[in-house]
Amino acid sequence: MDGMGDWLMAVRESGTIQERREADAREGEPRARRSGGVEQAAAALVPDPGAPDRPAHEWRGLMLDSARTCWGVEVVHELLELMARYRLNRLHWHLTDDSGWRFEVPGRPRLTSVGAHLPRPDYSWYGNILPEKREAADERAAEVRFDGSYGAEDIAAVVEHARELGIEVMPEVDLPGHMAAAIRAHPELGDPRLADVDPADWPHANDLLWPGEESFDFVAEVLEVVMDLFPFSLVHIGGDECKHWLWESDPELVRRYGDGPEVARGSSSGTRDAVRPEAVLRGGPGSGRSGLGARLQGMFTDHARAVLGRRGRRPAAWDELLESPTSGEEVILAWRGAGGVPLADRSGHDWIYADCTRLYLNRVAGDPATEPPGMFGPIGARDILELPAPDSARLLGIQAAVWTEFILDREHLLHQLFPRLLAVAERAWVGPDVEWRDFSARLETETAWLRAHGYLPALRGPG
Repeated sequence: MDGMGDWLMAVRESGTIQERREADAREGEPRARRSGGVEQAAAALVPDPGAPDRPAHEWRGLMLDSARTCWGVEVVHELLELMARYRLNRLHWHLTDDSGWRFEVPGRPRLTSVGAHLPRPDYSWYGNILPEKREAADERAAEVRFDGSYGAEDIAAVVEHARELGIEVMPEVDLPGHMAAAIRAHPELGDPRLADVDPADWPHANDLLWPGEESFDFVAEVLEVVMDLFPFSLVHIGGDECKHWLWESDPELVRRYGDGPEVARGSSSGTRDAVRPEAVLRGGPGSGRSGLGARLQGMFTDHARAVLGRRGRRPAAWDELLESPTSGEEVILAWRGAGGVPLADRSGHDWIYADCTRLYLNRVAGDPATEPPGMFGPIGARDILELPAPDSARLLGIQAAVWTEFILDREHLLHQLFPRLLAVAERAWVGPDVEWRDFSARLETETAWLRAHGYLPALRGPG
């Protein structure tokens, strides 16, 4: 049976996420723990049992997107145990984005009462997935629950379970962009030109925190809570895909900070109007290239770094951060293959190889027509095993990611992760000197183990 057929059969047999959440709540423990735990099973053949005791890379990670699909805590616990089986030791937990805000902040109830229960975004503009697969995901979204949030006790249990398994959890609060969920809850944090406009009528994106006291106070408040919840030394602050031109098109920001890469130099006048495309001039105010936007992002980075530093923490961020002012202290996750990887490598920062063309497991593994809904750019296990990570003194390790715009249930999540995540584990532990022939035999055995233990659908014969 092809991948799509296996996935559909598993979905029909297993019920919805909400049904499993309710069942797990009644029984009181995650499914992996109830079955004795992955760690009690036969020894894994990945990474290579004959490999040196010291791994090639200290950072052997996986990013889980809970902002787009809020995974039940039982799924997170199960994933931790599978990570531990394959000696992965960093869970990067993506907890906020435009699609949802997934943890409680005392004194900010609207972040979860509003921001955690937003309608699923319209992904019809995505051109990197077959239209019929996008429609299949839309149909699945009508059947399952993808909203919600995690309480402090949920997070504490995840962090403690991870600690027991030798895994550190790095939380991510994406800022100053990808903040639409927070701005839906607190409009005063976003574009002041849209503060009184219904989100359905926003004429342009409203996902940037607006520079000012309210936003900086919000960042400090949120990061303090994050540090209370997560003891790891790194906190990921996002920093990606910031629409600098929106800031630069605000006359008040230009008046206050000056238009350009240098400090404010005088003032300009004007009233705040909705952004007019004809006003966005090449290289000038509103272009995203005048330098003001990058400088404002640097202000948010400086502020976040200072808040984290007071408690001995350090920021991590996506590689776009390097296009704005940084201090050198930030750990960079290089996800943009041809652009971000060499940029991170020569930046002088500590960095992690997270190339989307090799390590984004929300992409299909084979023919998009026969796979469950997934994005273009097939990535096979061999592509991962043979990835060309540079030999760099500042390279901390390797990290895969799974973004979940179109991944809405456990079976699909595990299908996207396995068996390819085994190649990530092998490459991160053993390094580049791995022969495909040797690994592929062990991969086949481990895939059979995953099927036998219910993590992947059992193979079905004809009929």
